[in-house]
Amino acid sequence: MKRAILYTFCGFTLLSCGGSEGRFRLKGEFDHLQQGEFYIYSNDGGTSDLDTIQVVGGKFDYETVLEGQATYYLLYPNFAEQVIFGTSGDVVTIKGDARNLKAVEVKGNQANKDMTAFRLAQDGKGAADIRKAAADFITQSPASPVSVFLFKEYFLRPGSGASAEDVGKHYRALCKAQPDNLQLLQWQADVEGLSSSLKKGSRLPDFHLVMEDSSEVRFSDYAGKPLLLNFWAAWEGGGSTLLFRIKRLLRDNPGKIHAVSISLDVNKAAKEGVERMDSVTWPSYCDFLAWESPVVRQFGVRSVPYCILVGADGKVIATGAYEKDIQPEIQKLLKPE
Repeated sequence: MKRAILYTFCGFTLLSCGGSEGRFRLKGEFDHLQQGEFYIYSNDGGTSDLDTIQVVGGKFDYETVLEGQATYYLLYPNFAEQVIFGTSGDVVTIKGDARNLKAVEVKGNQANKDMTAFRLAQDGKGAADIRKAAADFITQSPASPVSVFLFKEYFLRPGSGASAEDVGKHYRALCKAQPDNLQLLQWQADVEGLSSSLKKGSRLPDFHLVMEDSSEVRFSDYAGKPLLLNFWAAWEGGGSTLLFRIKRLLRDNPGKIHAVSISLDVNKAAKEGVERMDSVTWPSYCDFLAWESPVVRQFGVRSVPYCILVGADGKVIATGAYEKDIQPEIQKLLKPE
C-alpha cells in the first residue's frame, strides 16, 4: 500500500515538474517584480490569439496546447519582446531581473539556450556586427529554429540594412535545411521581390505619388531627364545630410538633373522641421507609413538613406548610398562633353 502511494506521489510529481506530449509549458521567475501582466502570442500556430499571463510574487506558470513546434513572443509591460522556442512536451523556464530584461535567461531546450547565448553575446554591439553574427549562426546551424528567427530579424525585416544578395543566400540555405517549414514558404514572395530589386540597366518602374497639396508626381513627368530618387527619414541621422547634398546638387546644376524625395517618417513635425532646415524645394513625399509604405516596398528599400539614380533613358544607373554609389555616377553623368 505504501509503495502504491509512493508511486502515485512520484507520478504526480513528474507531471507537475515535467511536460506532457501535446502541451507546452512556460515557467517564469523575475526579481524586482511582484505582480503584473505579460502577454504571449505566436505567428506560427503556437497560440490562436493573444494570451494574458498573470505574474504573482514575481512568478508565473503558463501552459497551452502544442503539437509539433512553434515560436512564441513574450510581450513585457514595456512592450519589449522575448522570443521563445517551444516543442510539444517542453517545459521552458525564463528567469531574470525586471530591471534588466535584456539579460534574462531562457532554458529548457537547445534552441532557447542558443538564442540566450546569442543575445547575451551581442549586447552593446552595433547593427552591422550583430547581423554578421546572425549570418554566421545561420551558416553554421541552418536547421535550427533560431536561424529562422535571426533571418527574419536581421535580414528580411525592412530597415535591416541587409543586401538582397545576402537575404537570398541565407533564405536558400534555410529552405534547403528546413524544406517543410511553412514560415519560410510564406516568405518566398517577399524574398523573390527583393531578388528582383532594381539592378543597373533595368528600367525604373513607374510611380504615382499624391502629394500633401493634392498635386501629383509621376515617373513619366521626368521622361528624358536624369532623376535622383532618394529615401530618407528624420529619425535617421544621415537624412538631413542627404537633403543638404541634394539641394547643393540641384543648385549647382539647374535643369540638368531632377530629384524626388520620399520620407519614411511617421512624425509630421519632425519631417517638416528637417525639410525647412535644409530648404527642400523639390517634390517631397510622405505617407507616414514608414517601412509599410507601398512605394518603399515597391522599390525594395532596405535601409535609409538610400538613393536610386536614373538616366534620361529611364534606366537605373546606380543604387545605394549617396557618397559611395551615387555621387561618382552623377559626376560622370554631368561631366561636360
